[in-house]
Amino acid sequence: MKQRTELLTDALHVFVLCNFAIAQPLFDMLSQNAEFFVVRKSELVDVVLLILVLCIVIPTLVVSVEVVVGLFGRRVRKVVHVFVVSGLVAVIFLPVLKQIGEVTGPTLLAAATILGVAAAVGYMRFSPLRMFLTVMSPALLLFPGLFLFNSPVFTVISERDDPNAIYAEVDATAPIVFVVFDELGVTSLMDEHRQIDAIRYPNFAALAQDATWFRNLSTVSFSTLDAVPAILSGSYPNQPSLPTAAEYPNNLFTLLGGSYEMKVFESHTMICPDTICGKNKQHQTLAQRMHSLLLDLSIVYLHMVFPTDLTGGLPSVTQTWKDFWGTTNAFIAQPPDMNDVNDRGRASYEDRAGLFTTFVESIAITDKPVLYFLHILLPHVPWEYLPSGKVYTTQGWVIPGLDLTNEKWGENDWLVIQGYQRHLLQLGLVDKLVGDLLAQLKTVNLYDRSLIILTADHGVSFWPNESRRQPSPVHPKDVQKVPLFIKAPHQHEGVISDGNVKTIDILPTIADILGIKLPWSVDGHSAYDLSLLELKRKVNKQAKKRPVLNSAALEVKDISLERKLALFGSGAHGLFNIGPHNSLVGLHVDDVGVMGEADVVVELDNPIFYERVNLQAPFVPAEIKGSVRTSAGTDAGLDLAVAVNGTIQAVTRTYLLKTGLWGWGALVHEASFRPGKNDIEIFVVSMTQGAPRLARTKNQSTVTYSLSTSSNQRGEALISSDGTSMPVISNALGWLDVAVITNEAVRFTGWAADTENSELPEAIAIFVNGEFFYSGRTRVKRPDVVETYGNAALLLSGFDYGFPLWLFGDDLADAEIRVFAMFKNSIASELHYYKGYEWGKNP
Repeated sequence: MKQRTELLTDALHVFVLCNFAIAQPLFDMLSQNAEFFVVRKSELVDVVLLILVLCIVIPTLVVSVEVVVGLFGRRVRKVVHVFVVSGLVAVIFLPVLKQIGEVTGPTLLAAATILGVAAAVGYMRFSPLRMFLTVMSPALLLFPGLFLFNSPVFTVISERDDPNAIYAEVDATAPIVFVVFDELGVTSLMDEHRQIDAIRYPNFAALAQDATWFRNLSTVSFSTLDAVPAILSGSYPNQPSLPTAAEYPNNLFTLLGGSYEMKVFESHTMICPDTICGKNKQHQTLAQRMHSLLLDLSIVYLHMVFPTDLTGGLPSVTQTWKDFWGTTNAFIAQPPDMNDVNDRGRASYEDRAGLFTTFVESIAITDKPVLYFLHILLPHVPWEYLPSGKVYTTQGWVIPGLDLTNEKWGENDWLVIQGYQRHLLQLGLVDKLVGDLLAQLKTVNLYDRSLIILTADHGVSFWPNESRRQPSPVHPKDVQKVPLFIKAPHQHEGVISDGNVKTIDILPTIADILGIKLPWSVDGHSAYDLSLLELKRKVNKQAKKRPVLNSAALEVKDISLERKLALFGSGAHGLFNIGPHNSLVGLHVDDVGVMGEADVVVELDNPIFYERVNLQAPFVPAEIKGSVRTSAGTDAGLDLAVAVNGTIQAVTRTYLLKTGLWGWGALVHEASFRPGKNDIEIFVVSMTQGAPRLARTKNQSTVTYSLSTSSNQRGEALISSDGTSMPVISNALGWLDVAVITNEAVRFTGWAADTENSELPEAIAIFVNGEFFYSGRTRVKRPDVVETYGNAALLLSGFDYGFPLWLFGDDLADAEIRVFAMFKNSIASELHYYKGYEWGKNP
């Protein structure tokens, strides 16, 4: 009886400690970030199950281990119990210790461990400590109760709609097409005349010929979760607030919901009430929702608990509200279904072009007027699309020169310029999609009588040492000024308005055009009501040719526009024709002339991409990148020319990775490639007698490997193409952290290092079904590895490889994929694989 009471008491203490170590930190974080549930369209059952998992299931599993161990005797169980107590106490202390400041991760872990052991010893020796945990047992009900009923989470799961919302009856019948883009500043669309660049973005320009372009529109928020509700409600964002119908009950959807059919896609908000949009929704299964929720929360929890310098290998949780691992199923071949919540989540960042196409194809003539609304994460990062819609990178979130954890550009101006280039190219895709939208409207004879609104939530900035998302005092317009095009029904004359319009004016303007008197008060005003707007410039009618603007419109110097034009020009000036010595782009190497060979060794990343280019595939290897090694060494770096099949297609500049190792990258036009094998050459560019000249570089020879097992060997060995045999040792020197299929690509992420000898591998080799597939270097910074092993030499021990899906053929699902690291001492090590690794060794 005494042992049973002791076991129950110990179990109660485990439950209490688990709640303090795991449940309460997550409850607190989620209470402050209820948007986590908003973007998932979570339901009450999801939150209840989450509470059960955190407060019941996890501690029950821990107690079960103790019970099983107890079968070997009370003493053994008590030892395990002490370890459990010390571990949970250490986890409780870790987030507190993180606040100390400049202390390394291993030091914090050691301190937390010491505190945990000390607490466990005190727990065993002093009954008041055990009594304290018993007294704290009401927290088992208090923590989940406060989380569920006394936090913003309750609003998300229970108050989806405001019962006091006003549902207006309107007489309007015009179809409405409303698209909100993301991260699109108006400067990106402009040419040197402050007009839409009609050559680069012809479809935006075509719409402007029939619409009113409010060129001076300002966003009222730089956060999507505030900016989009402001657009839809016509009012400034509530502070604090959630992007839900309960917080914004009076909005575009409630205004039109009584008379209009709704075809609505909200990527990160829930402004359309369930009473209006719920009938069109198809929900994920409970299992799918919980899998996503728990998987993402596991990443969030690790970021919360572990020291910052030990989380370098974890996915970032700053760029999205979901799918942090990026493990959404990409085996789905069909375009995402807008009415399917699962596909919505997939399309938010994956097949964004496919989502827009699905939206366009949903537009048709109906008996009842329809509101077609779409908020799409374009041209938002990740920048991965060419104007044609083809994907050119498997690492869209990897942006050299940009620290995505704090959204700040580094000091290397060339890397910032290349980021700007990627943004403008992705904007080319947006223009193509706008063209598809206009064409569909004309095909179904809805263009003329439709009200069309195109705008954006906020802009984006491209300046060294400045934030990408927050407006700087020097360049505030980059983020503040966004485009707004409104084509009223039967409008056929383009107009440019430079009135001081804000995004909260969009809803009142829609009501004004449709002849609707808003049944509630808003902060905004109709953009056409000139008596209520502070005008900075005159309104000018836009003829079919470029209008003559009031000279006052050109008086204010637009530094950001001047910089964009200086870097990328406008019109026919190609976005690929940038960088140092860009006059070389388009010239054949023989026409320029090659003067000797530079003391530079070039290694090309992903050479396999160029061995068998498939021009019909959705992926084209237009991002050419690699590294160079040189003994010359210069802080300014080297100017390089990138030739594809003998023609210079891009020029670029190197950036320092570490002493003696420089990185480089360039984007080339997809027309540069031919089917099958393509030749890539890299030249050093220098000025000779006032003209650019080329010098050949030495190519790092590509080493291939074969996997061998012979009777006179104790195990496997890797044989390199130069004949070197490397036995595969039993202990793994690194980890494969992530292997995932996403967005028509397969991505492998991890690290490798001989930590005892402070040695990085010579290469990482990937084998598919026993055949050599790829070898590459470790060049990704892994501060977590450095801190874990206390060795700065291991900083570049990480790798991140991505491959287009078609390279693997049709049998990837049943493939065996193995990853090895090779070292200078002629040994090879197969890496550790995470639990449940999909392509493990076949039985």
